[in-house]
Amino acid sequence: MSEYEFIFVLDGISIDDHDAVQLLTEELDALVSCSHGVHRMTVVGEGPDAVTAAKSVVTRALGLVPTMRIVRLDRDLVGVSDIAERTERTRQNVTQWVRGQRQRQDGVPFPAPEGTVGHSLVWLWSEVNDWLRGIGLDDGEQRPTRAETTEIDWRLQTLKAVRLNLIEGSDRADVHRVAEQLAEHARTNPRFTDYLARNPQVRESDGRYTILVCSPKDEAVEVFRRLESFTHPVVLATVTTDIHALVMTPGSGDKQNTSELDRGMTVRDWLELITMFPDREFTVSAEDSGPATIAAKSPLDLVSS
Repeated sequence: MSEYEFIFVLDGISIDDHDAVQLLTEELDALVSCSHGVHRMTVVGEGPDAVTAAKSVVTRALGLVPTMRIVRLDRDLVGVSDIAERTERTRQNVTQWVRGQRQRQDGVPFPAPEGTVGHSLVWLWSEVNDWLRGIGLDDGEQRPTRAETTEIDWRLQTLKAVRLNLIEGSDRADVHRVAEQLAEHARTNPRFTDYLARNPQVRESDGRYTILVCSPKDEAVEVFRRLESFTHPVVLATVTTDIHALVMTPGSGDKQNTSELDRGMTVRDWLELITMFPDREFTVSAEDSGPATIAAKSPLDLVSS
């Protein structure tokens, strides 16, 4: 496993959003900065390659700040003066490297420039730094190659939102809030979209993923009856400390492995039972419903903002 440094261009976040910046700093040891109106996040990720490391960082970052969008990698272009400053060498030394007047012992030429800014040539710092490693003047950081940068940017651009069929189980304020946050998670959080992709049984024929959103204060029996009315498994989502999601699927009907939900029990009570007995199925009394049972699978916790 190797460590890679990334500089991501961000949207949907401000340097003045102290809570979000603090989360990224404390959890990812990231540096969020803003220059000329462009927000960037410098962060180190670990993986067998830069693409895998970037995916891990992006997943964690969006899990922490779901409203943020990671747009692309910053190219970190440098000119002769920048290279001289970063290597603590003179501009003349750098110019000699560029012109091939001073070469590495292995004969590897200085990288080709990325382009020009004004009348000056600029290079990708990642490629310059790799070249400098051959003469012991690199900064010690590994960064994605040009090909890896292209793939990471492509993956960020193709991170599309999934379509949700969000059903609010009650008119409580926390239900509305959770529904809004789940819609945002579907747009920005690969951890949530991966979760849905792993549970295609909750997807309707039109491609939407069905999610029943309820409050932990809602009556468990009423929520059970609502779940029972669906013709396929659905995701049940509620909020305790974080957003908690479960795939609710028809059970096997094994009476010896079934617990009955009593009138007066809340969804919070039901979740506690599921936590204590994750393999059990649940039902309600015959007067409240038929003999159906429901099993809870695939738990997922998402940060609630």
